[in-house]
Amino acid sequence: MSTTAYGGNPGDGQLGVVEAGIRTVHARLRDGTAVEVDTFSSFDIARGMELMNLVIREGKAWPFEEELDEKGYRAYFLTHAAFVVRRNGEKEVLGTFYVKPNFPGRCSHVCNGGFITAPEARGNGVGRLMGTCFLDFARKLGYRAAYFNLVFKSNEASVRLWESLGFSRVAEIPKCARLLDIGDDTAYGYYYDLES
Repeated sequence: MSTTAYGGNPGDGQLGVVEAGIRTVHARLRDGTAVEVDTFSSFDIARGMELMNLVIREGKAWPFEEELDEKGYRAYFLTHAAFVVRRNGEKEVLGTFYVKPNFPGRCSHVCNGGFITAPEARGNGVGRLMGTCFLDFARKLGYRAAYFNLVFKSNEASVRLWESLGFSRVAEIPKCARLLDIGDDTAYGYYYDLES
């Protein structure tokens, strides 16, 4: 099986993290909540899978139609480096994201990221914190660029976030997605040069 954005061997989200020197990041959300961005732990898997399946059921931000079991989740989300946003000192997961190759072989220096914010934490800066950490962690993991394949036009918060962080919109695919309660939607591709 390939080890690109859309699948690989079931993992634990730890690939390359220690070697890259990635450490826990402490921050505050917009409402003042103290949080930490940390590597995935075994106790985060159930909550991470729950959040992934929630966005699949919502049908508005991710391309999947079928929910994932644990093996499928680990083979998609945890193949390489994966991270969580937790309340400081607690196990409550407010968001999850991964950093992994978008393409195989000669193009594997271009990474992809996937981001999920828990519904109760949306609008509080979790996405921005994950996006900022993604850029830092991707560099530390040795990637030279980032490319997000499918940012749906109707996901206005995501579009605003990536553009505000300096990503360039380099692709537009009309009628790429069949989203629940929305119908056909355009997908954008976003690029970021991690060497600049």
